[in-house]
Amino acid sequence: MGRIYLIRHGETVWNRLGRLQGQLDSPLTLTGVRQAEAHGRKLGEMLGATALPVIASPLGRTRQTTAIICDTADLPYEAVRFDERLMEITLGEHDGYHGWDALDRDFPEHAVARRADPWHYQHPGGESTEMVRDRLIPVMNELRSAETPHIVIAHGVVNKIMRGIYLGLSEEDCFALDRPQHGFHVLEDGAEEFVLSISLEAG
Repeated sequence: MGRIYLIRHGETVWNRLGRLQGQLDSPLTLTGVRQAEAHGRKLGEMLGATALPVIASPLGRTRQTTAIICDTADLPYEAVRFDERLMEITLGEHDGYHGWDALDRDFPEHAVARRADPWHYQHPGGESTEMVRDRLIPVMNELRSAETPHIVIAHGVVNKIMRGIYLGLSEEDCFALDRPQHGFHVLEDGAEEFVLSISLEAG
């Protein structure tokens, strides 16, 4: 199996505010910039002079994170492959909403349906987790069979699902995974390792 360095974008303005980004965007905060720099430094330490292929989501926050990581780790940004299959799950009409509490208060019927079957629930005009998994399976198959390790820079939900696919987790266990921004995961030999790149106090 090809090794995968799986990284989430740095903290954004909407992350800090608790807004639901989906496929809308907001820029990195200063904390997010520092997290991306720390990921780049840690990758540089781990890889040395080896320039691995990088694939990333084309959304703005991942492009910004990728540019900082490449600059810090001395990786060629112009060689990055941006893959739409790595885009974050979209909540459709609810992308950008002011948090889950506000969404559940304003649309209680949707909250009931989502809690009844969270894996298959599809927001109006959006995607279900199952739909995201379906578009990520081919990506994971490509990465698993690659002869060269890859760096993947994507999103909280996307990365959880990719880890779940790789580790063969149930839907419930996949949902329970964390979405760190202060470090990243290395997937290899059917297992994962978390690499701390910046302390929570510093982040």
